[in-house]
Order: sequence, then C-alpha cells, then structure tokens
Amino acid sequence: MIEGIYISASGMLPKSSRHEAIANNLANIEVPGFKKDSMFLREVREAKKQNSGDYPDWRINRLEGTWTDFEQGSLRRTGNMFNMAISGQGFFAVETPDGVQYTRNGSFARDDQGTLVNLLGHPVMDVNGETITVPATFEAPIIDASGVIKGRDELLGIDSILGQLQITDFPQLYDPLHKAQTPYQPVLTKSENGFYVPQPGMVQQAADQFELAQGFLEQANVQPVLEMVKMIDVYRSYEADQRAIQVQDSTLDRAVNDVGVVR
Repeated sequence: MIEGIYISASGMLPKSSRHEAIANNLANIEVPGFKKDSMFLREVREAKKQNSGDYPDWRINRLEGTWTDFEQGSLRRTGNMFNMAISGQGFFAVETPDGVQYTRNGSFARDDQGTLVNLLGHPVMDVNGETITVPATFEAPIIDASGVIKGRDELLGIDSILGQLQITDFPQLYDPLHKAQTPYQPVLTKSENGFYVPQPGMVQQAADQFELAQGFLEQANVQPVLEMVKMIDVYRSYEADQRAIQVQDSTLDRAVNDVGVVR
C-alpha cells in the first residue's frame, strides 16, 4: 500500500515542474523573442529498464531538466525604426552589468545620449564590441538586412554609416551530434532578465544565415492554445495521482484502524 503511494507521488513531481514551465511560457507570450521551455523526463530510460526485466525506479523524480526550443517565431510589424527582428539564426549582443549576453528581443530605443539600448537601458553591441551611437540629427536611420545602420544628417545633407549590429550565433545549437552527446547540457541558459548566457567552451561566431527586418519584432514561439491544452492535461493527470493517493491513504487507514482491531 505504501509502495502505491510512493508511485503516485513520484508521478506528481514531474507534472508539477511541467505545469510551472507551461505557466512560464504563457506568462511570456507577449515578450518579443521569447523562446518556450519544455521538460526532459526519464520515461525512455525507465521503459528500457522495465523491458529488460529490471525494476523501474519510479520512486525517484523522473524530471531530468529543461530545454529551450529555439524555433523561429513569427514577425509582427510595429513601424518603430528601432524595432528589429532576426529572421533566421543568431542573437543580438547586449552589454549587461554581468557582461555581454544575448537576446532575440529587438525592441530597442535611443537614449538621451544617442546610444542604442534595449528596454532595460543596456547598450546594444556592434560588430567590434562597441556601443552604437545614433545622434539626434539622424532622425530616421535605415538598418539594412545585414544590420548596417545608415543615416542622413538633415542639417548637413550628408549620408553616414553609423555602425553595424553584432549578430552572434552558436553552431552547437544546430549540431545533432552535440545534442546527442550532451542532451542535458544546454548551449545557452536563460538569465534572470531573459537574456541567453553561453556555457563555457561554447563556440561563438558571427551569424551568416539571417536577415534583419527593421520595424518588426519577433513574437514568442509559444502557441497559446496548445500550451493551454498541455496545462489542462497536466492538471488532470496531477489530479488523478492526487486522488489515487487519497484512496490509498483511506484504504490504509481502514486496514490499520478497522481491520486490524481485535474484538
């Protein structure tokens, strides 16, 4: 009887973690460039043990970890000249207090010093690792598909190249051999502010398979209907395990207090 309670409880633990991941995906559905998270479970390993005649270790939490789905999100037109979306591979580089970190969120602005920054005020990096300055005299800078920023000084009538956005890529993200060898060691991990931080030893290179779209933002790659269906399914499954524990606990209570009483 206690064995059954352990089995039911071990099934509730990964469902609780999955529910948290799904809720986080839904909470960030309006965040540009957000990439949804999913869970690694130990089901395949346990099934192999069962098929070989070994006893599955159901008492241990079967949650192995999380992984991020970097599938391209759809592009939404905003018309803002400092909104940029990457179509293809790569990440914007941003200078944060914790060093250079990466993002797909191209919602940028020009601060009072003319520096190109994200919504948290962190400077956006150019191809040389420097900040990008867009003086106020350049009222409508043009950013081409390769990230080159061009502007025309309306006072002087001079066209200038103001810089080029740094678009960095990580080839291990797309390497199936790397994924097979290290399924639980992600190339990039998310920081508290939603930036991506490369793990030690990961190769960084200039992206070459992308096009930049000015006046657009990449939407989160979360499908709300699908995530809601997953949430309902996980909730019902969790509820079923909870009821199973209650039934077993009630049966155990009767076995101890009623059946076991000597009259």
